[in-house]
Amino acid sequence: MAEPNKGRPRTALIILGAALVLLIGGYTALCAYAGGGGGRMAPHTRIGGVEVGGMSAGEASAALDVALQQRLSALEVPFSCQGTLYQLSGTEFSYDAEGAVKSVSPAAAPIPLRGFRFLAGMLDRSGAPVVLTLDHVPGEVERAAREQGDADAQTTWEIRDTAVVFTKGRTGRTVDVAGLLPALTERAGHLLNNDEPAGYAPVEAVIAVAPPAEPDFESIRQEVYAKVADAYLDRESLEIVPSVTGKDLDVEGAREALAAAREGTVFRVDLLLTEPDTSTEQLTESLFRDVLGEATTRVTGTADRKVNVKVAAEFVNGSILFPGDEFSFNQKCSPYTEANGYGKATAYVNGLSKDTVAGGICQASSTLYWAALMANLETLERYAHRYEPSYVKGGLDATVYGDYGDEGSLDFRFKNDTDHPIKIEASVDSKNYIHVTILGTDVTGIHGQPYSTNRVVTQPYETIYQADASVPQGTTQKDPERTGYNGVTIETYQKLVDAEGKVLSETLLYKTKYHYRNEVILFNPADLELWGIDPFTGIRTEPTSTPVAPAESALPQESASPAQSGGPEPSQTPSVPPAETGDEPILPPGQGAQPPAAESEEPILPMILPPGTIVLGQ
Repeated sequence: MAEPNKGRPRTALIILGAALVLLIGGYTALCAYAGGGGGRMAPHTRIGGVEVGGMSAGEASAALDVALQQRLSALEVPFSCQGTLYQLSGTEFSYDAEGAVKSVSPAAAPIPLRGFRFLAGMLDRSGAPVVLTLDHVPGEVERAAREQGDADAQTTWEIRDTAVVFTKGRTGRTVDVAGLLPALTERAGHLLNNDEPAGYAPVEAVIAVAPPAEPDFESIRQEVYAKVADAYLDRESLEIVPSVTGKDLDVEGAREALAAAREGTVFRVDLLLTEPDTSTEQLTESLFRDVLGEATTRVTGTADRKVNVKVAAEFVNGSILFPGDEFSFNQKCSPYTEANGYGKATAYVNGLSKDTVAGGICQASSTLYWAALMANLETLERYAHRYEPSYVKGGLDATVYGDYGDEGSLDFRFKNDTDHPIKIEASVDSKNYIHVTILGTDVTGIHGQPYSTNRVVTQPYETIYQADASVPQGTTQKDPERTGYNGVTIETYQKLVDAEGKVLSETLLYKTKYHYRNEVILFNPADLELWGIDPFTGIRTEPTSTPVAPAESALPQESASPAQSGGPEPSQTPSVPPAETGDEPILPPGQGAQPPAAESEEPILPMILPPGTIVLGQ
């Protein structure tokens, strides 16, 4: 007969084993869970009294950092020395928020311990403390040492422009700094980590007889340190920001000098100085000191046209471009409206010359273009006029059309590709000359001498007579919208010359093709035979009788007819106006031997514009 309790121990062992397996499995699953989920903190986790449960490690570090900064700024650690009370600010102490989070993060623990750390964070209502450190001698402790110890027991120093002058202390009564700092750090930790700190008595600083303590050289170094910085022109204020001479303290050298000095003696430790590459004085002397390029043209036409050129010059004047900056004429000068100061003057509209708001401003953009070529700056966008201009030599014009950013607008743009800021000065003088000067810092002596040559009239304009009943009999009137222009091709070159006048290069920039436009003269239809006009071609032949002298229209006329090829070369000094006895424009410099013909032509820049297009700068 079997004993009645013989099977019970085996059953108990099986149950115990099963429970152990379940417990191990559950703990393993908890470890896996604690290490997953992006490394989030256990629920209810607190660090230094700050709730960080459920946060990722990064979120917890950020939240802890914000909270500790606020709490330390309001924290004060009192200490006394010989009956005098001192208060040390909590901001003197340092902490490692990331390290504090890592110390309690389940995911940061070894795999077998993750579950335990997860449970500890969830169940520990008091939370983990934040460890504070004090890695320097606070000013309040130094003050206590000066006030309570012997006057000459502490090493003192004076920071000067190029050196730190130390006076080594003497052996005597002084505050035991080595013992006070750990006590202050421990007290600060208690005050920070306890939600309801007990009433602590101030930490007592001990006075001891000791050799002079070593100063906090790292603190002195931080006080004297200055990072070297070049002077520069500020983009916002357009004022020079002064340069900074770099300063540093050789801490090891200072320690050696202190150890070698006798007590009570004065010694000097020179600072490590680094001079900037560009000082304030150097920048002040070099900024905008050189004329990189300049150009002058004479402004003719109606009073409104002269006003338009002057208004555009005022918008351009004072522009400063930093290295790499781009200049846009339309961005500076538009919108081209009467509200912006512009009047109506002649501009090209569908091939006709019509009065349009801001007409004539292309003389400002063309004069600026000429100056930019003289300065050898990189052209980004430039278009020639439909017809050859008269105020600047063909091929050196730059027309503009439309407000900045408008679809289909034409702009003149260039880039400051120098290593220094440049400044544009533009003005119209009392004699109606527009002057444009580009100032900068010339470090190479190389400048441009742009010129146009090989001018060929491809199609001369004809004078066409057109009947108009409004014209009095026996007279004629010029149609102001259809003055004559020859069709012309012209090549434009850029010559680079060094400071000694030596030609470095000559480059064909482009070949411009200007359109032709016939001149139209209006006459009364009854005078067909009087003027001898072919009714089919509109061309005048020999008159059948002596005509009455034609009367000129009182309507505003265009500028002088385009400059013709030949004649003397223009002046090399564009800023000097010509004599006022004629209407000849000031032309760009001409210029020695003619360059060889280009093997292939550049793309033609003049554009045939769609109907309704207004080119403002006739």
